[in-house]
Amino acid sequence: MTIQELIQAQPMFIVILEFAILIGVFLTTVGAGVRWLVKHYFDEIKAELKPNHGSSIKDQITRLENAQEKLEEKMDRQHASLESKVDNLYNKLFDYISSK
Repeated sequence: MTIQELIQAQPMFIVILEFAILIGVFLTTVGAGVRWLVKHYFDEIKAELKPNHGSSIKDQITRLENAQEKLEEKMDRQHASLESKVDNLYNKLFDYISSK
């Protein structure tokens, strides 16, 4: 039996074949659309993770890290200054107590 005879003998076969082709075309189109969306979004994310002199997430994180380091240095200097002032006050207190 040839394909022509099969097609003429069974019209349901044609409907099933057309339906299968339609499903294949639909899935291919959806797959291509999803692929394009994923690629597009990954390109945007990748661009945000590279420095671009100001507006990327990478640049913002770098600025925050630098600001945090400056604050830590300032806190360390203030802590050292306060520590020396407290030591000076203790020495003055001991001198005062020992002179009485």
